[in-house]
Amino acid sequence: MMDSSAKAVIEAALFAAGRMLTSRELAEISGLSLQMVEQAAGDLAQEYASRNAGIEIRSIGEGYSMQVRPLLARRVLSFAPREIEAPLIRTLAIIAYKQPIKQSELVQVRGNKSYEHVRELEKRGLINAVKHSRTKLLTTTPGFADYFGIASSNPQTVRKALLQNRKLVGVSPMYRSLAVRLGLDHLVLNPYNPGEEDLSRLQEIDLLVIAPGYLERVRENYSGDVIEAKVRTLSQLKESAELIAQAAGAGDVEPLAAEVDRLLKKLRKRAKRAGAIKPLTPMIEDIARDLRLDVQEGGLRAAPSSAQMEAEIQVPVHQPYDMDIVRRIVERCEKLLADNAPATGGH
Repeated sequence: MMDSSAKAVIEAALFAAGRMLTSRELAEISGLSLQMVEQAAGDLAQEYASRNAGIEIRSIGEGYSMQVRPLLARRVLSFAPREIEAPLIRTLAIIAYKQPIKQSELVQVRGNKSYEHVRELEKRGLINAVKHSRTKLLTTTPGFADYFGIASSNPQTVRKALLQNRKLVGVSPMYRSLAVRLGLDHLVLNPYNPGEEDLSRLQEIDLLVIAPGYLERVRENYSGDVIEAKVRTLSQLKESAELIAQAAGAGDVEPLAAEVDRLLKKLRKRAKRAGAIKPLTPMIEDIARDLRLDVQEGGLRAAPSSAQMEAEIQVPVHQPYDMDIVRRIVERCEKLLADNAPATGGH
């Protein structure tokens, strides 16, 4: 007959740990064999289930976990301790929604810190990282579903659960890379001249991101929440990203904001050595002001390449829609600085 005190130790250990404990860990603390641990844990699971308790004991992988029953998990979530740090949660959310996702693609969204996050999440049993060519393919585990009280570890079930409290964002092709960078749940569509498929997608989304000046046209087919995202400059991009993430109730602005700050510091340093310019359009003036270029009436004339204006500096505006949005803005900044660099010569 099993020692009731050893069984109580297992129950107490699972309660105190707040995480999955392996059978070996439970054997060490209780003094029972692995076979006896499995029997004791099984008995405890049956006892909790028979009482229809708010807590249950579940078998997860090579161990056991004490947790809130899934049907009650969402009602008590606000009282739960934040055992997983926010940066890890953001990385985990992207993996869960996009799975299977290549680690190389995750790094593009979350930055190099993703490598450390993947190791930690794999260690906690929340994700699988399987070698895939030169990278790894990432998916969530049954342990992930158990931890968050999701009925199944099936990717479709996981995505559906994640979307319950998140907004689905619609973006035009120009803003797709921004949605990817922020890790938003999104659909790509044409809200300006929508076809049949676009009209269908407009019915699915909760928030629409468009270019400024198109609101009246968009309202012909969409009555939901809209953000007119200004992205002429790097500073505007950062501000728009924060507005979108706030309105969507999701998204990680931190990596993008840090990249924008680094780029602005570098570009503004170059701008100090550049000459004065005369912007011929509001867009060029916005970029020049953001770079802190010297703007003067007698400076080099600068205009968008599409404006067909006589100007010494022609700034590219007809870049591919699938170009990364940061790269798009930086190319324009680079053109202003390169064609306005001080002349150098030797003696």
